[in-house]
Amino acid sequence: MKILLISPVPPSPRFSGSGRRAFNTLRALASCGDVTLFAPVPDQHRPLLDDCKPWCAQLVAPDVLVPRRSPADHRTRWGKYWDTISTLESPLMRQYDFAEFARVVRQLSRNSPDLIWVFKSWLAGPLPPVDWQRVVVDFDDLIFRVLRRTMRHTPWYGSKVFCENLDAWKEELFERRLCKRAALGLVCSEEDRRVLGRGNVRVLPNCVDLDERTPSGECEDPDRLLFIGKMDTQPNVDAALYFCKSILPHIRKVRARAHVYIVGREPPMELRALHTGTDVVVTGEVPDATPYFNAAGVVIVPLRAGGGTRVKILEAFAHCKAVVSTSIGCEGLAVTQGVHLFEADTPHDFVAKCIALMTDASLRKALGMAGRELAETRYSQTVFEHTVRRCVSEVTE
Repeated sequence: MKILLISPVPPSPRFSGSGRRAFNTLRALASCGDVTLFAPVPDQHRPLLDDCKPWCAQLVAPDVLVPRRSPADHRTRWGKYWDTISTLESPLMRQYDFAEFARVVRQLSRNSPDLIWVFKSWLAGPLPPVDWQRVVVDFDDLIFRVLRRTMRHTPWYGSKVFCENLDAWKEELFERRLCKRAALGLVCSEEDRRVLGRGNVRVLPNCVDLDERTPSGECEDPDRLLFIGKMDTQPNVDAALYFCKSILPHIRKVRARAHVYIVGREPPMELRALHTGTDVVVTGEVPDATPYFNAAGVVIVPLRAGGGTRVKILEAFAHCKAVVSTSIGCEGLAVTQGVHLFEADTPHDFVAKCIALMTDASLRKALGMAGRELAETRYSQTVFEHTVRRCVSEVTE
């Protein structure tokens, strides 16, 4: 079987939660046939493609996603408003010129792949004419839900009521039409499946490599909190700022040694400015997150926006770590409050839950063991690969 996998992120466990999901997809598809990977990633991410070479029959990685605007965007406010209201294109579709992308896909499609698997919905929009009954779109997360949640935690201004709501509506229109067009649409959770509400939507839960993440038994620091992720994404930036400004100071009033490690690649200046070396440590990219998980007493997920499901929580479960998360942070995972993790949606609750875990080793251990058991039964690579193979069979047989 010939399979064409298209991904705008490098399929690499070193990149992000999305990169890990794309990597696991690549490995599962490689067990079904010969995979041609088309990954139009920027030059700074190209070294990460080395992780996927063992699983590809062919790797094609030209940087063909050309931004329509330069980083120094000098449009006036009214010019930006006009760009929003003058087209039905979704926000991400407006960001790039897809002409070269479509040309490469046409060239790769000459080999008549039996299956075209597109990771991220916005890359499926500019596909050239293809047989859509052979196309699977992995939405990963529903962008229109992310946009609406992000709006809740950004400053309000006159145009926001109209322009940002309009962009969210256009994104929803695009994603629903795309789902209707594709043979299968994949999402991370039952909640996202219910939101799309179509019969061709399947749930492909995220997974974690449990063999590589066995509990170490190393001595943990109960006063160390850990927040991990790709730190240039707006939901993660907002979460880190929210925790450091609204939650951590109150924890330190009770636990003077409490400190947080913010671990992840590409932190922007506003996160690097939080670094003190004592109560807040911003590491940037690290070669291996395992030592940071092992040393942490509690893993925090203070997300107030975002979509899909959190690989960072599954990673914490795999390391038998206690987790405190917002309800959005653990959305879509089959977790029970107080059994697998603690949920907290206000600063007051988040402070209380963190302090409770920091002061009670047996409680941390109980949550960690329950989380590990859940990961083994519901979120293993075996479950993920079985679901991918089932989707492949559904489309190609």
